[in-house]
Amino acid sequence: MTVPAIKAGLAYFALVFAAGFVLGALRVTFLMPRLGERIAELGEMPLMFIIILIAARFVVRRFAVPPSMAARLGSGVLALVLLLAAEFMLAVVVQQRS
Repeated sequence: MTVPAIKAGLAYFALVFAAGFVLGALRVTFLMPRLGERIAELGEMPLMFIIILIAARFVVRRFAVPPSMAARLGSGVLALVLLLAAEFMLAVVVQQRS
């Protein structure tokens, strides 16, 4: 994996995680009490999908990730691993789930 692909994966992780964190806080604070957990989550999903698409396009262009499948897939896998690790750590530390 190339250096631009690694930087893109890290940036993609940061953008998507930050957006998810902000939207999650807004969902829990404002939507869940009024609409319930499931409806609030379903309302957040399209916004996250759009953010994911925009972030992916942005980091590929910004970091000039080579058009090879390996470079772009590597960026995505790196971001996915970091997102899963962050979600797991938040679930264990903040929400005290096992």
